Amino acid sequence: MNIKYLLSLTISLFILVVSGQQCFDQSSVTYTTSGTQLQMNGQTIRVQGIAWFGLETLTFSPGGLQTKSVEQLLDVLVAQKFNVLRLPFSVDMILKPRMPNQINYGLNPNLAGLNAFQVFEYITKACATRGILVVAEMHRFDPNDYIPGLWYSTQCIYNIDGQCINYTTDVVTNAWITVVNTLQKYWNFWAVDVKNEPHGTATWGTGNTATDWDAAFKNIANTIQSKTGFKGVYFIEGIENNAGSICSPATGNWWGGNLSPQQCFPVFLATPNKLVFTPHTYCSSVSDQPYFNDPSYPSNMPSVWDASFGFLKSSQPVVIGEWGCKNNNTKNSKWISSFVSYLKSTGMTNHIYFSLNPDSADTDSILNPDWTTINQNVAGYLNDIGTNPSIFSLSGNKVCLGPISTTSTVSSTTIGGSTTTTTGSGTTTTSTTSKPTTTTSQSTTTTGGGSTTTTSTSTTSKPTTTTTTTSQSTTTGGSSTTTTTTSTTGGGSSTTTTAGATTTGGSTTGHTSTITIQQILSSSWTDSNNKPWSVYNCFITNTGSSAIQNVKFSSVPNVAPDQSWGAYTPANVNGNWIWSAQSWALTLQPNQPTNFGYQVQSATPFTFTIVQ
Repeated sequence: MNIKYLLSLTISLFILVVSGQQCFDQSSVTYTTSGTQLQMNGQTIRVQGIAWFGLETLTFSPGGLQTKSVEQLLDVLVAQKFNVLRLPFSVDMILKPRMPNQINYGLNPNLAGLNAFQVFEYITKACATRGILVVAEMHRFDPNDYIPGLWYSTQCIYNIDGQCINYTTDVVTNAWITVVNTLQKYWNFWAVDVKNEPHGTATWGTGNTATDWDAAFKNIANTIQSKTGFKGVYFIEGIENNAGSICSPATGNWWGGNLSPQQCFPVFLATPNKLVFTPHTYCSSVSDQPYFNDPSYPSNMPSVWDASFGFLKSSQPVVIGEWGCKNNNTKNSKWISSFVSYLKSTGMTNHIYFSLNPDSADTDSILNPDWTTINQNVAGYLNDIGTNPSIFSLSGNKVCLGPISTTSTVSSTTIGGSTTTTTGSGTTTTSTTSKPTTTTSQSTTTTGGGSTTTTSTSTTSKPTTTTTTTSQSTTTGGSSTTTTTTSTTGGGSSTTTTAGATTTGGSTTGHTSTITIQQILSSSWTDSNNKPWSVYNCFITNTGSSAIQNVKFSSVPNVAPDQSWGAYTPANVNGNWIWSAQSWALTLQPNQPTNFGYQVQSATPFTFTIVQ
């Protein structure tokens, strides 16, 4: 098929948007707290996170990498508005160079040869380009062992080399120092989750140094801080049951969920404004607690949550560190509704959901079991929480709070008809497929406000196809462009390509379809040869009313990117680089942004043209 005879949708305008947000050098980014607020360089941030498990297990591999790439899964997080990733590790994989055994290196060539901790670092770096903060979480000592109740082992544990290792407080603390010193060169390394889910014999405020988690947490966190100068925050989880129910509910406490003793034995760190309380809580799919079977359930749940951690809502920063549920019965459905309502009513909407992995045995995931499609039920109730997570954008060596985006302005071009080229920051154009007999134009330019508006109208006596492109720009300390393209075919016979949908012959009445491609500049730099490089995170969206199949587009310049990832990848077709959907993304559903991205040796993005 000859591309030049197609009605093509052309991405023709690149606009950098910096809309009044504050930007900081990556090296200067510091995370703190203030009252109940989380902050980056003194500015309040809001977080919606998710856990991705696997590295801490005997696979030494994050889940899903046999069928997906790291980049594909991180792009899911961006599309679903997660701005935090919680990654677990074992102390063993910090002490020893453990090699992953469940990664498809054909899909993940950049992970080839990396050990488990190096994979952790790679994911942290990949998150940085996408504006995702990282929480490092010490999940267990050895992958052969289960989650320990205390922060040290009470006996030696045999590792896969046959060595019996004693994980003392010093061994664990030194492992943490290695982790922090390795990762803190990345601006997005946000938090240290010192120990996952203290439970069992763990206590709080009893004076027993062998079991008091509060004292151990302070000791470990203060040591890490003094040795590394960590610029992030420290997560403190709760315990299970306190000895003799000291300042604590007697039963029904989750591992890591009971922060009630903080009311009697408050924790403070040597460096102020770096402490975040992160309780864990779940529904009956994880464990059927007594209060789930109370006659007043679920109206009794707010008092349960208040006792465990809700009392902190007006005085301390709280991030729900783990929560989730398998929505497989009425009881669990009620729990989800109640918990979402509780978070909204208390304002404790900063949270980390469990988990990204759809093969979790007792909780649901944002993904369906295919590791590809979105679990719309989960997406729905996460959206209902209303976190409104902060957006972290990169511009060169700076991190900005808010979007820095290039929005693709979509132009319509017909060979043999009128051609419209869009310039400026706002254009309204109407064109026809036959020669125009009347042309009216109006141009308005506003200086200082960053906007230019042009209106052009072309008419004929009997138009058969009308294509309208409308761009509107609103500038507040910068400029932004949103593009909508609508094509309608009236009476007569025509061939119309409308944002990737083709209708041949006959007539189409009342059909509207729109494709937009947004390109977000994730990062840019100049290499040692003074050549510019850029990384773009892209979202292609069908804002029409029906699905579109197998969208393809070409790029200008007609070259391959240095790297590409996500739903669309390029291939050389008869000398033209054509971007096509991967097998799992052939259908572009209405109003569901699909993510792809690329790295290119250039200071400007590709110009895309829809060819099918």
